[in-house]
Amino acid sequence: MRITYVTHTRFPTEKAHGYQVAQVCHAMAALDHEVTLVTPTVGVAPAESAFRFYGIPESFSILRLQQFDALSSSFVPGQLAFAVAMISYRYALKKYFASSRADLLYVRSPVLLPALLATKIPIILELHTLPRFFRQRFVRMTNRCRLVICLTRAMREELLSWGCDARKILVEADGVDHERFYNLPPANLAKQDWSLPQDRTVVGYIGSLVTRDTLEKGVAELIDAVALLHKAGSPVFCWIVGGPGPWVKTYKRRAEEQGLTANDIRFQGMIPVRKVPSAIAACDVCVYPAPKSKHPYFLRDTSPLKLFEYLAARKPIVCADLPPIRDVVNERVVHFCAPGDPASLAQGITSAIEYPLKSAEERANIVHRHSWNQRMERILTEAI
Repeated sequence: MRITYVTHTRFPTEKAHGYQVAQVCHAMAALDHEVTLVTPTVGVAPAESAFRFYGIPESFSILRLQQFDALSSSFVPGQLAFAVAMISYRYALKKYFASSRADLLYVRSPVLLPALLATKIPIILELHTLPRFFRQRFVRMTNRCRLVICLTRAMREELLSWGCDARKILVEADGVDHERFYNLPPANLAKQDWSLPQDRTVVGYIGSLVTRDTLEKGVAELIDAVALLHKAGSPVFCWIVGGPGPWVKTYKRRAEEQGLTANDIRFQGMIPVRKVPSAIAACDVCVYPAPKSKHPYFLRDTSPLKLFEYLAARKPIVCADLPPIRDVVNERVVHFCAPGDPASLAQGITSAIEYPLKSAEERANIVHRHSWNQRMERILTEAI
């Protein structure tokens, strides 16, 4: 089957959604489909090959459509740039599909639905958040799609309350390429590669420091928890890997205010995607923290890639107890802590150090079920 994945952002990109798009395309290609990724020419993409950037085989085609890059233009005001860029891109898509056909379209951006629905080609829409405005229009468009993928049950329930067709909605969390985590080096060797202390417990956070540019993901609470552990006589070493750069500076200041030094905490900044398995291997405990927040991202939308990667690497995990996370794991697999509570997070880290072993069999089942290939096979089977 010919499948065209249409994205509305540059590719590749340092942001997590680019890696997710790459894995979805690769998984569909691995299922013997002919996959083409269509992407706009906006912004400045990394110079290296997308496949090398994400550490995956060249299993699908990438087509960059030329359009007006309003985001890089000095003539378009910033608040209008995205809208202008998408108008231009939708026009480019209309021209492209006038001469290029596909059996199925895949998209994760509702902003592109008007242009794609006009092609009359069946569409799979994968939702990572829900719109705040124009809900009725959004519902009409989703009900014209072949299939709508929700990352969480909470997202599905909200869509149903809006009037979306329940027969079209499938819940599928994000996935993991478990093969990347085969044959990981022992922690002591991985620590040596990253120049981490061998004589202390390394508590690691591997991932973006914020989401949607400004929404903090719990790194502040992790820093505070590490400070509490040090005051209690448990001198763990905290390793925070990820960006963007301005937030690294913000969190460095917070660590200094808490009395933590370079001997207690290191901010690694962003690393290449292909080095993530090695970084996780170097950790003795991995954490997925979260602030105390009523934001839909935490209560409805989140399906963190890092959690699946921690699971695949077979690391002890301390995880914020969020409703969407309960779709995937339970107390038999992770050590839960209260969101926004550094003391609870510190206790979770202590528990993970003292009792690192959780249900290996259940963890393996979760990783297998959420492999990208298994995930995409279920989705495509449902759509076809």
